[in-house]
Amino acid sequence: MKIKNISLDNFRCFERLNLDLQSRVNLFIGNNGSGKSAVLDALSIGLGVIATHLPGISGISFKKKDLRRVRNQDAPYTRVALETSDGIRWDVTRKRDKSEFTASLPPPAKGKKALTTFLNADVIDPHNNQDSFELPFFAYYGVSRAILDIPLHRRGFQKKQSRFDSLAGSLDAVSRFRSAFIWFYNKENEEGRLQKDKKSFDLTLKELDVARTALAKVFPDLTEPHIEVNPLRFMIKKNGHSFSLDQLSDGYKTMLGLILDLSSRMAMANPEHDNPLESEAIVMVDEIDLHLHPSWQQRVIGDLIRTFPNTQFILTTHSPYVVESVNNHLKREKIKGLPIANRVIENIEPLSPHQAGAYLLKDDQLSDIMNHELGLIDDKLITHFNEINMLYDKMRDIEWEAKRD
Repeated sequence: MKIKNISLDNFRCFERLNLDLQSRVNLFIGNNGSGKSAVLDALSIGLGVIATHLPGISGISFKKKDLRRVRNQDAPYTRVALETSDGIRWDVTRKRDKSEFTASLPPPAKGKKALTTFLNADVIDPHNNQDSFELPFFAYYGVSRAILDIPLHRRGFQKKQSRFDSLAGSLDAVSRFRSAFIWFYNKENEEGRLQKDKKSFDLTLKELDVARTALAKVFPDLTEPHIEVNPLRFMIKKNGHSFSLDQLSDGYKTMLGLILDLSSRMAMANPEHDNPLESEAIVMVDEIDLHLHPSWQQRVIGDLIRTFPNTQFILTTHSPYVVESVNNHLKREKIKGLPIANRVIENIEPLSPHQAGAYLLKDDQLSDIMNHELGLIDDKLITHFNEINMLYDKMRDIEWEAKRD
């Protein structure tokens, strides 16, 4: 499942917003308060309908603050409507109050029937009949992901987790490292029992290998992820030396927490898939550049699209390095068939311009900043990022003028 279109009515700063999303990378740029996070929050509310319909879990819903406020008055309703690439449409609405007058104001809604029909036929019924099925997967990572909730003891660890548990809390834009830690701990114990029964330490657990593979692709300098119990901690080797997770830099911790949570949930959601990392997914990340050095900002999107090749990423950023890196991926697609004698260029992941979108949010308005003729992000964005350089140039000119006088 991937989202093809999102439509908002009276949602926070947006009176109306209608946007077609691309299948691989969607990048939102804008100043603080421009509405970037609002788009991600709206998507999570729309996807929350799926989670709530599935057994044993719940999604998220509107909050009072989501109603657009104009001249100190809440709008009569707010609505989020989604359409998937498979043509499934649904929407969810919250009204200001329960009066008949307010109820008469929203235009007719699509409702959730098409979505629930699909979920019943393609997910819940096969699950109940113990048939194979693919579970739609989605996750939202907010800026609080930088604060890792690392367990201090094993008391209260959940022993068994179902496929539907992969979506438990997946739309909460908070740190979820604790659940990933518990999953990794349980799977290591399961792997240990398997090795003991088969009398072979070469045997590994497929789900655990999914997480190890993802970590290795994003962190080629980190090896041997594992959990130690005295004291309880997540360990990893960097350049041959062992470190606990809390000894790593904020950039490493932020990305490692995201990759471990995402890969473990994908392994849990669709364990029958040949490679769960290649299953379809929708992943939203607010401020993808959070705590990352500029050199890492330039490769983070490449790391994600290479590691999760069928995931639709919906990202926000303040970083010009992230924006320009997308152009590198787009240009790499254009020269894919040409001879290349440069290892750095060879290692850049190609990205089709038909799979990518870039949008600038300013004054509650959204602008498409992809130059669709060139297949690149429009260079008019350079002005948006280079205002500080313009000031420097003006001061330099003043200095030069003074020297000439």
